[in-house]
Amino acid sequence: MKVADIVSHAKELGHILNFMSKRSKIRYFTGLSISTTIQSLFLVSFSLVVQGLVDFAVTQDTSLMYRAIFILAGSLFLVNFVAPFFSYMFRSSVELTMADIRERLFVKLCKLRSRYLEQTHNGDILSRMNNDVTTLEVTYTGVYFVLLLQFVFGVGSLVTMFVVHWPFACASLAILLVSFAISARFVQQIRTLSEQSLQLLARMTGKFSDFIGGIQLVKLFHIQPIYAQYASLNEQVTRVATQTARKNGMLAAVNYFVSYVTFCGIIAIGSLLYTYGLIGMGTVAALAVLQINLTHAIMNFGTTLSMAQNSLAGAQRLQQLLDEQEEPEQIGSRQEDETSFKTLSASSPAMVEFQSVDFSYLPGKKVLSDVSLRVAPGQIAAIVGSSGSGKSTLIKLLLGFYPIDGGELLIQGKPLGHYTLDELRARIAYVPQDAFLFSGTIEENIRYGNPQATEEEIIEAAKAAHAHHFIEELPEQYRAQVGERGKSLSGGQRQRIAIARALLKNAPILLLDEATSALDSESEYWVQQALNQLMEGRTTILIAHQLSTVEKADLIMVMNEGNVVEQGTYRELLERGAYFVKLYGSTELSRRG
Repeated sequence: MKVADIVSHAKELGHILNFMSKRSKIRYFTGLSISTTIQSLFLVSFSLVVQGLVDFAVTQDTSLMYRAIFILAGSLFLVNFVAPFFSYMFRSSVELTMADIRERLFVKLCKLRSRYLEQTHNGDILSRMNNDVTTLEVTYTGVYFVLLLQFVFGVGSLVTMFVVHWPFACASLAILLVSFAISARFVQQIRTLSEQSLQLLARMTGKFSDFIGGIQLVKLFHIQPIYAQYASLNEQVTRVATQTARKNGMLAAVNYFVSYVTFCGIIAIGSLLYTYGLIGMGTVAALAVLQINLTHAIMNFGTTLSMAQNSLAGAQRLQQLLDEQEEPEQIGSRQEDETSFKTLSASSPAMVEFQSVDFSYLPGKKVLSDVSLRVAPGQIAAIVGSSGSGKSTLIKLLLGFYPIDGGELLIQGKPLGHYTLDELRARIAYVPQDAFLFSGTIEENIRYGNPQATEEEIIEAAKAAHAHHFIEELPEQYRAQVGERGKSLSGGQRQRIAIARALLKNAPILLLDEATSALDSESEYWVQQALNQLMEGRTTILIAHQLSTVEKADLIMVMNEGNVVEQGTYRELLERGAYFVKLYGSTELSRRG
């Protein structure tokens, strides 16, 4: 490893401390430095105890024995009664830091741009939140402690060797540099393997997440590729872990060899010098102990530094997540949009209005082109079209998930730039095709529509959503657990709870994304009744395929490949006999009308 690499790794280790607050850093370094110093003093002092006892055994000088006992008693007192307090200080600061990091990551995920969330697998994010955070905690509690302990211990042992016998200390220093060079050689290789391991673990977590989400389909169709893909990733993780273990094993073997050859050399040379009366036997014993201490300090330092590569890779992945772009507080500039607002809003009583809107997910590939739509307050507008025509993209734009590329999008006559994202989304209630429920109770899931709602308001919302009767039949009623993603409830029940949640929000604009398309006829009936209640008095934009929903709309916008090809009422489009008729089929339309 080059000096530049060592400096780089030192900077990375230092960068990990940036996750700590200033107060936590003070507590952490105070506790860490004093704890490691006390433990190092205890280990180093043991050599002086050995020296005193051996010299006492040779000379029968009791003062040497008393000095050894005094040193031992003092070091034991420090280790047993002083060190635990400072150990608690640095460990408690780590726990507070980890709680802060987990909260920062959670808040960051809430603010990330939709583009990143749609392009990143949930398994990768889960791996960062779990595996990488765990490696960071190990760094604070273990890696830094061991690195500092071995450093202080090594320096203390070397200084003591110079005090006891400086010629031996010079020889030990040379051996020390050789051991350090051997350890450093392995570090970069282990860092590369650690990065590979974390990436593979993220992919394996993602694959496992897919497996759990679709486990019923896996069983039903006996989808062998899922098993094969997970087994392949598991094999790759094992292979990388084995390679890392082999590198660590080689490093340990070399360091142990250097350690014990040096120890035997000191014993042999020291015994020869003692025979000629050039050195005391206690000094030989102390030097042997110090040499073992010194070599083990270097060996443990190198091993821990190699282990730290996993922590560095994990910290880098966490920092990448924290550095990702967040959603802006508002889309566009309020000041810039005020000018256009004066000219646009004066003649625009519409609740929602698209004016020649262009949008693309990728540069140069338009998803929406020159889309215009005007929905007056209280109107129901239906958006229809084939798959991939841009219907769901309109919903995403209204929710502020993406900024438009061109044109103008107005809410209540004001451009989007007039609102913060919180203000915009407070005006909109959304019911998707597959209603998502959080783990918890039915009451909690409905209350998410309005956290300040009373229990009576929650029940009224459930009644309006035609959900109260089935909730009352459950053993725990509103306190019944819905399970992960609401799995303990049927699709129609989940949808009605989602509608109750939207009712409780009481927003003036309602977005429905094929809210009844995946239900059986009975569930569809009750959900449709709930939707009728929800749409009453609200401006509604709905994506629908079923004619029973479309024909009741005040306005229908027909889309094809990102363009609006037709607009009008159901009767107007039927009489026109163009793309709308082709989309639904003349047979079905004639049968209904």
